[in-house]
Amino acid sequence: METKTSGEAFEEAKDGAAALLDKADKVENQALNAVSKVQNAVGKLTPVPTDFEAVSSPSDLKARLDWGEPALSILDVRDRSAFNEERITGAMPMPMTDLIDRAKNALSAQRDLFVYGESDEQTAMAVAQLRDAGFERVSAVKGGLPAWKAIDGPIEGQISR
Repeated sequence: METKTSGEAFEEAKDGAAALLDKADKVENQALNAVSKVQNAVGKLTPVPTDFEAVSSPSDLKARLDWGEPALSILDVRDRSAFNEERITGAMPMPMTDLIDRAKNALSAQRDLFVYGESDEQTAMAVAQLRDAGFERVSAVKGGLPAWKAIDGPIEGQISR
């Protein structure tokens, strides 16, 4: 049996540790590459467009909701009485009179926002105001609530009961 000095034992241990660190780095890189491949594959399955559309059809919104996409908000910019009567399920009341103040207090500027109002013109005005206020991903729901109801989108409120 060979006797080693403490210096030799230290050098041998240091070399062994360096070899283990090299192996650990290789395994870590392999794991990161595998995770990256999975993330890329999952990203290809998610039906979220890379370029957020300025105008969305009710079917586009319904597809996002059916997919279970959580990172979106639906804003109803009609007056409060119209909102109370009937609205897209899950919509938030944001009347035009205080739209920007409410939006800044309740929403992230990077969140996907789907907006509808009494008319496409009112919706377009709301979308423009939100973009001017710094909201980056805002889409007008073409046709508003009537178009949503035409595709059998879920609604809630006093009339829908």
